[in-house]
Amino acid sequence: MKIIGPRGAAIEHAIDTAVCSHVAMRPMLATPADADRGLPTDAERWAYEVKWDGWRVLADIHDGAVRLWSRSEREITPAFPELEAIGRAHPDVLLDGEIVILSGGVPSFTALADRIHVTDRRKAQALAARTPATLIAFDALRMYGVDLKRRTWQERREALERLPASGDHWQLSPVYDDVGILLHATLEQGLEGVVAKRRGSDYRPGVRSSDWRKLAHRRVQSVIVGGWRPEVNARNPVGALLIGIPHQGQLRFAGRMGSGLTAPGVQADLRRLLMPLQREKSPFDDPVPRADAKGTTWTRPSLVVDVRHMGRTDNGRLRQPVFRGIRADLEAEDVRHE
Repeated sequence: MKIIGPRGAAIEHAIDTAVCSHVAMRPMLATPADADRGLPTDAERWAYEVKWDGWRVLADIHDGAVRLWSRSEREITPAFPELEAIGRAHPDVLLDGEIVILSGGVPSFTALADRIHVTDRRKAQALAARTPATLIAFDALRMYGVDLKRRTWQERREALERLPASGDHWQLSPVYDDVGILLHATLEQGLEGVVAKRRGSDYRPGVRSSDWRKLAHRRVQSVIVGGWRPEVNARNPVGALLIGIPHQGQLRFAGRMGSGLTAPGVQADLRRLLMPLQREKSPFDDPVPRADAKGTTWTRPSLVVDVRHMGRTDNGRLRQPVFRGIRADLEAEDVRHE
């Protein structure tokens, strides 16, 4: 199975009269699949899509322009000038999707790192020419002034598939009926995983709903940085991060991570973001072992990063965590135990 996004045909004019305002909002989120039972297999009630390894956005298209909003309701439009063509193709639509950058034919979250904080238009255009991004759309929340959020997923998907094509930088996320085949194909092709969506479900902004369920092939966890330590030989100022995960209203220490921090761009971003966050005491609610705390500069718990890991110990520490990237689209309050 090859993962390829289809294009839609021209959409008919909507006959509804309800109007949805053009505002930022938080997207609907999926819950992790049950560890024992996996994803549901009833294709009559559920549809299956690829879990894309990118940056979740809402694309608000109106009057020939597109505005991109991150999960934390921050506008990131200037960072992706290559997506402006979408605005010229559609008069009015609000899309939910994922921005991805391909590396070796596979979406790479790491490749997005250079785009996250870009606000200068000339720099953004240069980066877009070198590593162009694609918006993979998988839901339509408004179309021609009609609010679709209370429609079923099946109705919203049918509306989405009737949108006309708009250049090389957007495509629809394909939908599949056989979850077993899709799980095998995504694993074989190095993709992140699969999302199952209940065909009869409506769209609830900001809600983590069991109507959408995700299963990842690789263990990835968003964590909150609570401190940092310099490298012993001082070649890299940020040699390790002390990370935590919220649990029952407390920030629990999840370990010390040093792998994946050596790239010059990563070091520069971490120094820029961590230096203003310094504080005197540990932000973790449980004790940090002396071996980990030694030489640590504590920080306010606001910076979110993604890590890959090999599981968890009995006391909740991540095994062999490796830095994957800064999550500028997430706030600390968005972090959940995955």
